[in-house]
Amino acid sequence: MKTILSLHLLFFLTLCGANSQDASQWGLPEGAKARLGKGAIGQIQYSPDGARLAVGSGIGIWLYDTTTHQEIALLTGHSGIVGSVAFRPDGSILASGDSGKTVRLWDAVTGAHLHTLEGETEGSLTVVFSPDGSTLVRVSQTTVDLWDVETKTHTRSLDLRTAKGDTYSVSTVAFSPDFSTLAGASYDKTIRLWDVETGDPIRTLEGHTEYAMAVAFSPDGSVLASGGWGDSIRLWDANTGVHLRQLEERIPMVASVAFSPDGSMLASGGSGYTIGLWNVVTGTRLRELKEHKNSVSNVAFSPDGATLVSGSHDATIRLWNPATGAHLGKLKGHINYVTSIAFSPDGVTLVSASRLNPIRLWDAVTGEYKRSLMDWYLAEANSIAFSPDGLTLAGGNAYHNIYLWNIRTGKELRTLQNENGLDHSIAFSPDGSTVAGWNGETAIRLWNAETGAQLHNLHWESSDTVPRVYSPARSTLAFSPDGATLASGCADATIRLWDAATGTHRHTLEGHTAHITSVAFSSDGNKIASGSGDHSVRLWDSATGTHRRTLEGHSGTVSAVAFSPDGRLLASGGGWGDSAIRIWDVQTETHRRTLKGHTAYVGSIAFSPDGFTLGSGSYDGTVLLWDLSR
Repeated sequence: MKTILSLHLLFFLTLCGANSQDASQWGLPEGAKARLGKGAIGQIQYSPDGARLAVGSGIGIWLYDTTTHQEIALLTGHSGIVGSVAFRPDGSILASGDSGKTVRLWDAVTGAHLHTLEGETEGSLTVVFSPDGSTLVRVSQTTVDLWDVETKTHTRSLDLRTAKGDTYSVSTVAFSPDFSTLAGASYDKTIRLWDVETGDPIRTLEGHTEYAMAVAFSPDGSVLASGGWGDSIRLWDANTGVHLRQLEERIPMVASVAFSPDGSMLASGGSGYTIGLWNVVTGTRLRELKEHKNSVSNVAFSPDGATLVSGSHDATIRLWNPATGAHLGKLKGHINYVTSIAFSPDGVTLVSASRLNPIRLWDAVTGEYKRSLMDWYLAEANSIAFSPDGLTLAGGNAYHNIYLWNIRTGKELRTLQNENGLDHSIAFSPDGSTVAGWNGETAIRLWNAETGAQLHNLHWESSDTVPRVYSPARSTLAFSPDGATLASGCADATIRLWDAATGTHRHTLEGHTAHITSVAFSSDGNKIASGSGDHSVRLWDSATGTHRRTLEGHSGTVSAVAFSPDGRLLASGGGWGDSAIRIWDVQTETHRRTLKGHTAYVGSIAFSPDGFTLGSGSYDGTVLLWDLSR
């Protein structure tokens, strides 16, 4: 087996023929010239010999050398976020499951795609091989699918919803070492056990006071560990279901638990930014590992027990010595859901905001990471915007205020008080004197950008008669090029036009049938584009408010719209149900091309100042730079 894995490693090093600086070029979709970030972090698994880490991500499966901590390959082909990965026990095959119904099998020696398997239901909680490697199992929240690995045939499915005639679903699962028992942590506060062979329920373990979110068997299969939300870590006798002990009272949230290979130690990760290491026999805490800047979603031991790996919502993967607690290293470059991007006016810098992460600054030409704005209060950053002179960056979180920074120094300049702010969109006026931002569902505030003084508070009555589409990042405020008009896209499917100087309401544009997610003015100010949860883009005459054309083609929510600087092109990004970007000819109002490469919601799009590059930020945890010069 080690010979196979060594050849595998050698093959990938030869195949890539590159160092980690080239990773932004690996697996690029057609039309893209660079990728910023490696994608949101899914499940992490060691290879059987411990030489590599496989990391499921928003764009595929990253393979890392555990000695050098460098990337050695990126396996792409999934159309959704890869949340689960598993090595066959002999190390010959890697399996990966995505957010849809798909499981892909990869040759571990050549990296070639072997086969694609389709499950019964969407969303892979885990994929796992049987101990003899003959069976592959994929578990979703409600269904277990089993395949024969050699023939690639689907052998059967177990329906977890009907095993006892109820409709609960599981949040995570684990198999016993002998593959006879499946344990599922459930949203109904229980741990449920099933017989893998028959699909029959074995027993239900009760005791958690909130959602159960983590479960793992000890290596000998005798102990089951579980954790959850607002509760403690619990140990159970896996054979009888008897509750053995609680490790600690009222831990805010436990998202992952893992036993060391010898079964003596348990690692736990969750809220509090720390990893707990516990003595399984006594239940005492051995130590805490503190380096992550946000909650820990994954913990796993290496096969020899000498290393612990952890993945976090801070978008880092860290390696630890569990015996001493020493921090061994960090795998960088992953990003959480990207909610907003913006090019600096000179086109030199691209800024990205992502959920639970700092705001990042990138070289817009090379894609090289520059630095971050680390402020904790932007953990839910939804919108960012540059001032027209490029010296100030505005950012707003999903809770309260808008913050202004000096982009050169990273120093905070001032705070714009916005105590009721939700789902921010931010816009600077063309002369940079005014900042507009949301203040709740039906109010917009305008501030003096220099002093922070409030200028206007715009209110309106909203109808609840249209569908509301959740939009994690809303570019729903836009100033006209002359600064005289402010457009706002609203949850009631309307677009309102305001006199920016007086705050007076001018027009209401009606026609969409769902939540407005994005609005933009053309560079000459004559047109307004809007995207909506009704799957359409609409073009309007900005002077009269007259509807000009409806552009159709997206198969889901249209999450973002942007005009090119010369006004010839319009780009629209797909949201839920459609992660493609469509390019439209503004003069003819027709579709020109479609850019496909993101695997999740496109939260933000922006043209570079020269119009030759389109940037797109996605919930897959990447920013793609698309070449529009051809």
